Amino acid sequence: MPTLSIDGKRTTVPDGATVLEAARSAGREIPTLCYHPELRPYGACRLCTVEVTQEGRTRLQASCAMPAEEGMAVATASERVLAGRRVIVELLLSRSPDAPRLRELAARVGARHGRVRPKNEKCILCGLCVGVCAEILGARAIGFAGRGVTRRVTTPFDGPGQECLACGACASVCPTGAIAMERRTLERIKAEGSPRYCRYMRMRMVPYAICSNAFECYRCEVDQRMVDSFGTHPAFVARPARRLEPIEVHGYLVMPERHYHPAHVWVERIDGHVRLGVDDFAQRLLGGVVEVRPLKERGADVQAGEILWELLLAKGRTARLRAPLAGQLVRINDGVLRDPTLLGKAPFSRGWMCLVRPAQADAELAALRYRAAAVPYFRVLDADPVGDWLGEEVEKLQRLLAGRTGEVLTDGGVPRRNLPEVLSEDDWRQVTKTFFGA
Repeated sequence: MPTLSIDGKRTTVPDGATVLEAARSAGREIPTLCYHPELRPYGACRLCTVEVTQEGRTRLQASCAMPAEEGMAVATASERVLAGRRVIVELLLSRSPDAPRLRELAARVGARHGRVRPKNEKCILCGLCVGVCAEILGARAIGFAGRGVTRRVTTPFDGPGQECLACGACASVCPTGAIAMERRTLERIKAEGSPRYCRYMRMRMVPYAICSNAFECYRCEVDQRMVDSFGTHPAFVARPARRLEPIEVHGYLVMPERHYHPAHVWVERIDGHVRLGVDDFAQRLLGGVVEVRPLKERGADVQAGEILWELLLAKGRTARLRAPLAGQLVRINDGVLRDPTLLGKAPFSRGWMCLVRPAQADAELAALRYRAAAVPYFRVLDADPVGDWLGEEVEKLQRLLAGRTGEVLTDGGVPRRNLPEVLSEDDWRQVTKTFFGA
């Protein structure tokens, strides 16, 4: 627990605390604009800048992003700090002169209005909306684009924002009222005639709910009760992004929100398409992939169970992976063709294999998710496991490799990375037939 000096007052804080948190624990109020306690520090506005003296060197630092360290001396209201803070507020106010929050800050720090020519733009690029959408919701419906004076917040490729949940979390943290994602998404849903799913269903807080108030949440009794109960936007309580993070089951990583095929291919639904890749169990078996060979070209029709890829492994070993559903091959990930190691480095992200337009998405995905032979091996919130297919696969692998020469499994039963190298040709053929069906 480091001890530092905050305006001459010795303060001890937990390890990992920031200078901003240390200052507030010492009773010093530092104004912030882009900071939110539930989000990773971004340090965009620099309004929380303080003067830090450490090892005989004094410099200005954004307190929200600087770790508190032993022996620091922090000045939160020196003349240098206050002067810089006034300039920062004046610049922000020139960008968004009508924002009440900025006018309030200007009055607090003594900043003068009008010294800088106004731009009359609402967005001050604080990044709060981007952070809450990515870190709390896991939707990543908005992000930054451009550099310098062209930098702006927008949707991916400036498109219609299909990933938006219309939850309103971004608008709830925006300090200037610039964000309009929720309104635009609701207008699009109404225009398209899409199902009017309640925002609490979109945030995975309830299993199913249809809005009966034309998306006018201020008229919804349930919505108002939620806000009154939590005292904040419900997204910060539910934190849907947690369900998008990988969890460890039987020593393997699993992405809970994806579907899985018995041949160890994961399926992720994306706007009418599905993205396919190998799961962690498969990539552990495969070890280092030397080459990825697609057996279908872009635009080709794909049948369920048809072999899609051939993977070249160490010692000339190969493995073939099957298509989990029928459809049309829309895209092949050029990244894994150039760098096959992505299958092991990032199997659930950059290491995806291809994009398919499924023939019957709902029916086929439901079969993957609920069929007894392919029940998902993950926990739903704090409930009991839906099934233990992965546990059965681990036991099957241990029985299959029992008595083989050399150490092929770790103490936890996870295969070593060089499995194709240490197994004989016949043993490897048995492994691929058992777990990949090919």
